[in-house]
Amino acid sequence: MKSLGIWALVFLCALVFALIIPLGGNFFGLPDAVLPPLFAANLTLFLWVLARYVGRPIASFLEARSEGIADELEQARRRLAEAESLRDEVRRRLDEVEREVEAMKARAEHDGAAEAEEIAAQTAREQQRFLERVDEEIRRRTAEARTTLSRETAELTARLTKVLLDKELTGGDRERILEASLSAMRSADSGD
Repeated sequence: MKSLGIWALVFLCALVFALIIPLGGNFFGLPDAVLPPLFAANLTLFLWVLARYVGRPIASFLEARSEGIADELEQARRRLAEAESLRDEVRRRLDEVEREVEAMKARAEHDGAAEAEEIAAQTAREQQRFLERVDEEIRRRTAEARTTLSRETAELTARLTKVLLDKELTGGDRERILEASLSAMRSADSGD
């Protein structure tokens, strides 16, 4: 019913249009009074055929296209949401990686400092052991030098004593002094 009212309105508009526009001559042999309603009916029929056979497929096509565009728009929105979610995930992972890198860097610095301290302590221990070995070597060589010096001094003393004794002492005095020197040498060799 609604459709019929619309077509009646279209016919009336076409009739008014046909009455307003001058015809410019009659080529059909019909009376002039019949031509405006015929033109209006012809135009209304043309528009109805156009709407019926061309308008509906176009409307269906446009509606399907509109639905397709709406679907594509919804898919684009979903993809955008997924992309934002992925972006947020990537940012979160990058933040985690940056935190891990910072933690690794801090651990490396701490481990490096601990290693440097350990190397310094080990160097100090090695230096102390070296100094102890040097001190021990100095003590050993000092003891050897004292022993050698004591022996050489005793030998020199014995030779000098012999020379002096040969000049000034008797045989008994010589034996007594020789015994005292030998006992002094023995005590020097034993380290007393």
